[in-house]
Amino acid sequence: MQATSISAETVPEPSDYRTENYRSAVPAALTGGQVIESAEQLVAFIKTRHPVLIDVYPAPNKPDNLSPDTLWIEPSRETLPNALWLANVGHGIAPDSLIQLLKNQLPDDAPVVVFCEPNCWHSWNAGKRAIELGAKEVYWYRAGVKGWKEAGYALETQYPVRP
Repeated sequence: MQATSISAETVPEPSDYRTENYRSAVPAALTGGQVIESAEQLVAFIKTRHPVLIDVYPAPNKPDNLSPDTLWIEPSRETLPNALWLANVGHGIAPDSLIQLLKNQLPDDAPVVVFCEPNCWHSWNAGKRAIELGAKEVYWYRAGVKGWKEAGYALETQYPVRP
């Protein structure tokens, strides 16, 4: 018996946000947005269009019940240069504070590129959310940080932007 794999072409876009199994095959498209498939395409796009880059990789939040004298070290992430790391805005169910954080970072006069990692529903969700929030030009970089790094491009350390 031959195993079958699910490709992006066979994963249908859901009508709502994905709320589970975030690290699995994603659709090939994002309705209302455009897809950037390769790091080389993204490099050319950055040079000509100067988009806002938004990394949506999830990160732990500081626990609410942490005592004031407990040290909290904010997580860091290697990501694309000049990207904003808006951790957790790609969750399928997001609190108003995260939705507002994303909305506040959406430009009026420039495209926005959302990304995470390959086969990551957080980036698809964030792209969908940006479109619904009124972003004029939304691009989804499906290959994410891993695709950028594998293409030989430099990364930089970022810390999450919090609400």
